[in-house]
Amino acid sequence: MSERFEIDSLDGELGDVFRALAAGQEHQDEALGTVVRDVGSLHTTISMLHAEIAGVRSEIAEVTDNLRNVAHAVQVVDSSVTQLRDTFADFTERYVKDQARAAAEAELAQLTLDWQSRFEQRRRTRALAHGLVHELTRDAVKRGVVDAAAVETCAAERLLMEPSYWLAPAVVALAARHRGEAEKARRAVSHAYSLDPAKSNLFFALTCSRLGEFKEAARRMDQYLRSIDSYALDEDFQIVLDAVACRELGDDAHTYAQLAMKRWAGQLDLARSDAGPDLVTGHLWKLRHRVPEEAFSELGRLCAKEWNQLRRGLELASVPAAALEYLQEQFPPEPVTWTESGTYTEGALGALIDRYGPEERALDRRMEYLRRVIDHGGDVDAARRSVGADDDAREPADLRTLLVNAVFVPRSVLLSDEARRLVLRTLWPRMLEAAQECADRAQHLLPRELAIGTAEWSAVVPADPCADIDAEPLVAELTGAIEERTDRQVDAVQLNRVRLWGAGVLTLVAVVLAFITEAGTARAVCACLSLGFAGWATHEWRRVPVRRRELRTEGSGLARRRARMLRLGLEQREEFFDTWTAHLQASDALRTWGAETWPVEDGT
Repeated sequence: MSERFEIDSLDGELGDVFRALAAGQEHQDEALGTVVRDVGSLHTTISMLHAEIAGVRSEIAEVTDNLRNVAHAVQVVDSSVTQLRDTFADFTERYVKDQARAAAEAELAQLTLDWQSRFEQRRRTRALAHGLVHELTRDAVKRGVVDAAAVETCAAERLLMEPSYWLAPAVVALAARHRGEAEKARRAVSHAYSLDPAKSNLFFALTCSRLGEFKEAARRMDQYLRSIDSYALDEDFQIVLDAVACRELGDDAHTYAQLAMKRWAGQLDLARSDAGPDLVTGHLWKLRHRVPEEAFSELGRLCAKEWNQLRRGLELASVPAAALEYLQEQFPPEPVTWTESGTYTEGALGALIDRYGPEERALDRRMEYLRRVIDHGGDVDAARRSVGADDDAREPADLRTLLVNAVFVPRSVLLSDEARRLVLRTLWPRMLEAAQECADRAQHLLPRELAIGTAEWSAVVPADPCADIDAEPLVAELTGAIEERTDRQVDAVQLNRVRLWGAGVLTLVAVVLAFITEAGTARAVCACLSLGFAGWATHEWRRVPVRRRELRTEGSGLARRRARMLRLGLEQREEFFDTWTAHLQASDALRTWGAETWPVEDGT
């Protein structure tokens, strides 16, 4: 019974355990269900969040697309605004130019009418003057083809229509000459003089030369030259100068022009100018024979301290010779006989007749400016630049500039060779003086003695190229000085006994240590040290004879090079100063050329 009781109690305990396990299982099932429900709820929440995030993403994408569209729209608008701004600027510029062009066209039309109303009679007067000065007109009047009375009537009409214009009474004087009325012609000439003396004198000088009255033409030309301003020589003067220089107005007019230019030049200080230094001397200096850098190289090394001054002296001495070569090239001998073609006279007369007065010139410049504005499409700045360039080209030249440019810068003046020759005759005294000044300065720089030398030696030799200099004694002195210096350098190379004995002792110690130490690293180090110290001692022993031999070899080579340089330098000395002396004698040749070129007058 007791055993059964134990089995029953064990069954009861097992039942309690099973029931406890069942209760725990139910509790776990409830907890697991709660967790499952919570996980389901969380999953639902996460799904809702995913849906919301997807919605936000779509909204962000939509906003991005909208922003991109807005940016594109802004870019399009900015491009349109820029294009509109450029279009507006172009339109404004074009509008301003169109307005300027329209205003220029309107003003030009008005000025054209004003020109015709004020100066149309002058145009007819000029046309009549061109006809009267023509040789065919004179022949036609003489042969009776043209009635002289009709010519006088036309001339009188011109005087009545333009009483204040100098060409009108000049035309009357020409008409009176065609009819042979000397008194009337004289009164008309006086009237023309009272209106414009310079132009009237030039006009009658040119017309008299066309008629073959060279004495009267010369007298008129002399009066014209006395009446003009030498500081404001216009282009008419250059044309007239060509005609006078070619003797189209006769020999007397040529002489008067030469005297007038001499008189003007006498009033100037040609040695100075407002721009600074002497222009003539400056141009002559540019013509000099330059000494190349590689020329006389040995002499330059022998005279290194004075070489720049010697070169300058030689170049100064070459100025007269260079000037003579330039003048012979630019101004060949003038012809013995002159052919009076009348080309320059006709051109000067035509230019004088067509020359505008001050009022006409001002109005013509304004009209020309307006034409340029129209041609440039209303561009006012471009029109101003264009007109300004033309005005600069027509700017009158002063006598100093004309004289210098005609001789040294022929491309800058519109003069014939004969006119340049006439200008050269005026400038000749100053040119000769400037060339002589350069020669005098070169003579002052020409040394009597020449100091030559090198780093080891120096001497003084005569600079006279005719002096006979024996180069061998100088070469011997030079080589002796080099040998003496070499000997001093050789003697300075001495044996250093301290280093020699020190190297020997160290070598001996290293050898002893190499024998007494055991085989291994220490013995190898001692052996290497003994070899090194032995090499040092050997080098110290051999250094002195080797260095002395090198110094003597260098000294011998230097002596040979210096001797060769000295010989060549002495030869170049003779050539250098021969050239210098020959250049100095060119001053006399320059004077002779002037005397031969102008034999009637003093060439100096």
